[in-house]
Amino acid sequence: MPACRLLSCIALALLSACTSVVPPAPSADYALAFERAAQQDSMRSECDWNVRYAPVAANDASVAQLQATATARLAALQLVPAWTLSMPGSEAHAFTESEQDRAGLQLLLSIVLPAMERYPARVFTQTGLRHVVLVKDLGVDGQRRLAMPAPEIDSVVYADNMLAAMCPSGMELRVHHEYYHFIEYRLFNDFYYRDPAWLALNPPGTAYGQGGAKAYGKGFQNLGHPQPGLVSLYAAYGPEEDKAEVFGWMMTPAYARRLEAWSLADAALAAKRHVLRQVLASKSTAD
Repeated sequence: MPACRLLSCIALALLSACTSVVPPAPSADYALAFERAAQQDSMRSECDWNVRYAPVAANDASVAQLQATATARLAALQLVPAWTLSMPGSEAHAFTESEQDRAGLQLLLSIVLPAMERYPARVFTQTGLRHVVLVKDLGVDGQRRLAMPAPEIDSVVYADNMLAAMCPSGMELRVHHEYYHFIEYRLFNDFYYRDPAWLALNPPGTAYGQGGAKAYGKGFQNLGHPQPGLVSLYAAYGPEEDKAEVFGWMMTPAYARRLEAWSLADAALAAKRHVLRQVLASKSTAD
């Protein structure tokens, strides 16, 4: 069996395991897109494929029923879902009542909802997050994305963009990563603030790249702990990505244990983790 076809079969089997729904036979175009997405998943090499996320509703739940479930669970966090996105430079589609969209929304919610429920609700009110946008086929400046911060509309955006082809816990890491970008913007009114206190934590000789967008579309693999002080290869693309990556690894159970282990022998990484735990603690209490 060709390797790419085997990859597609494995990924489809994983989706079935997460949702207990056997998807319909994909079209040739869909299968090709699925394989391409799997091959380009930056978290593939660092994935624990044994991690599963439970469905949030019955396997035959409609899109409307899934949306109602999301609305109720987010309301408990004082958040409101949005099902469309209208922002300059970005595009996305709403979920429809199709079998493919039902499976996609079920999978997206199975990851996003428990990820958001890891936070005390006060964190969201303290940082000004009001909406969680849940869409499919997200694109930003022509680049395919699974998530993005949108502080202009008090939102974070999460998307099914061939998510079934990808590492489930890698998607949770992205949930937290992009929310930290939102937090950082609220703290400094700048996504790209070069925090001198953070830069001072780096070992001598640490150099950053030219921003996270440079990693997209190149088959990039986000390998863990490539050098002292950096939790991942993507963290090296900029100090803003460094912060968001440490936060994402810290908040995602499937990755947190590795971060903790590396921090035992890496003082710089331990210090960064401590700083971000303090940021989270400060946003979890009243002013």
